[in-house]
Amino acid sequence: MTLIEDIFTRQDRYQPAGPIDSDPFREDDALFDAQLLDCRVCPTSNRAALLFEMRTAEQFLSGNGAILIVHGLQSFHWDGAPTHRPLMAFSVQEYKPSVNTDSGVRLNLGFFPDGDLSVAGDRADFYLLEVPGIPQAPPNYSQRSLGQVRDGLPWWDSPCTVLQSSTTSST
Repeated sequence: MTLIEDIFTRQDRYQPAGPIDSDPFREDDALFDAQLLDCRVCPTSNRAALLFEMRTAEQFLSGNGAILIVHGLQSFHWDGAPTHRPLMAFSVQEYKPSVNTDSGVRLNLGFFPDGDLSVAGDRADFYLLEVPGIPQAPPNYSQRSLGQVRDGLPWWDSPCTVLQSSTTSST
């Protein structure tokens, strides 16, 4: 087992796992109803990562978390309306990947209740994860702090097993 954070920060590519059921680099809306938990942008390593809750995702029957890493980061843009609720699940309602061997990868995500994310880079990797010890259902966010719900979520410091993976390039 490894920590989710370690998959993001390692210099070499994490070992590939079994073939993916629904490939987020080749299928529109492959991440439908997955919930975006957190994003990290690391200018030092020129990459970004999106951490997902997968227990709500329609296309994935296994796994309770996922990390999508964009290498050779070119752009990262979030656009959303301000909210007055302290915590909220942002569920993917639209997902459009664009992968081109010359220009790299661009991922456009639309969220409910109100958010859009666009991220682009040279290449990307997706890892479907199993995080042990979290409940079968995501936690209820209402009237709770992030610290109170984190035990029920995949998080950067969570140990995990990579179940399936996909990449936009072979190099």
